[in-house]
Amino acid sequence: MVEFGGGCMSAFGGSHDPLEARNGRRPEVFVCAGGGGVGKTTTSAALALALAWQGKRTLVVTVDPARRLADAMETPIGSAPRRVPLAAGVTGELYALMPDPREAMRTFVEHLFRDERAAMDRLVANRIYAAMADAAAGVHELVSVMLVVQAVEQIPLDYVVVDTAPSRYALDLVSYPGLLAALLEGRAVAWFGSLAQQTSGEQDDSGGERTPGGAARGMLTWGRKRAENALGRVLSARAITDVANLFAELARVRERFAQLARQAEELLLGEATKFVLVAAPTGAAAADLQYLARKLERHERRASAVILNRADESAPCWVTQVGSHEAATPAVIAAIRQLEEERSARTRAADAMADEIRRKLPFVRQLRLPTVAAEHPAAIVSALAGHLAHFGE
Repeated sequence: MVEFGGGCMSAFGGSHDPLEARNGRRPEVFVCAGGGGVGKTTTSAALALALAWQGKRTLVVTVDPARRLADAMETPIGSAPRRVPLAAGVTGELYALMPDPREAMRTFVEHLFRDERAAMDRLVANRIYAAMADAAAGVHELVSVMLVVQAVEQIPLDYVVVDTAPSRYALDLVSYPGLLAALLEGRAVAWFGSLAQQTSGEQDDSGGERTPGGAARGMLTWGRKRAENALGRVLSARAITDVANLFAELARVRERFAQLARQAEELLLGEATKFVLVAAPTGAAAADLQYLARKLERHERRASAVILNRADESAPCWVTQVGSHEAATPAVIAAIRQLEEERSARTRAADAMADEIRRKLPFVRQLRLPTVAAEHPAAIVSALAGHLAHFGE
């Protein structure tokens, strides 16, 4: 197994575009979104595997903190891309990335502050930073996308498959980098950073200590007429200190940070990005699908494809073979009949949903994947990859 992720990245200040892979072109990106329980992570893994089978260098990444991708890949996966072993004769390469919520933020900060070690140590010790690192899924998702930008710089990729969290709000992810970049490029970070530097006993990189409470006392003095009156209503003096010091450290790398955020925005909303909606033949999944399609429209984008899981179009061949076998007992025949009735019901529901998709999303490519009977997730991924063999063509 090969792991990448230790070197300094030109994505954090180099002159070339990190989204342009070493093969001279940007990788094509598939963003997979869907509600819970529709098999989205398995489908994302299968799509990435199918692309690797086509001879392409492919990265599959999940921003869902659950461990389903690791099960599907049969490979230990973490916050740095790992190469997934493939069968002999496969000319493509497959890498997997599954940022750990507790490791991802630290990994990202270490790269961001690679030339500012003392500032990084102060940032990590900041209580506001600690709260952010352990907080919302949005922070984890944003950092995960930043790590994908790093991976694109490290590996000459043809495709990136992004498995979003199983939620109607998963597509909010595509707007996070742009919003962050706007914040970093605005005046707030610079203002707070300048404020902290002016009003605190600033610790220099040689190890000198800050004056305890300096930022808070400086804020009270410098901003008594304006800032303190506003912030003091909602924040304690210690909180003001933490906020001011947090922005002071971020101000050191804000240009680098903003550049990376813009690159992440391009990764998720660029011309080389396609959106794949994953669903199953259920009422809830159909409602989620329509919601996500409308959400894409608000981003002035549309789905490139809809993948409908567990949408068998006919009975598998083994049903007839087992049912007609001379050794089949009445109990076996009854069980097969029950299974076939359930399969027929799913097929009718899938047919109805497929018709609805064609009516409401007439220009969107549609693929139906069958139910795969297998105990291990990796076997299901391999079977579904066979049905997606020509997806990227």
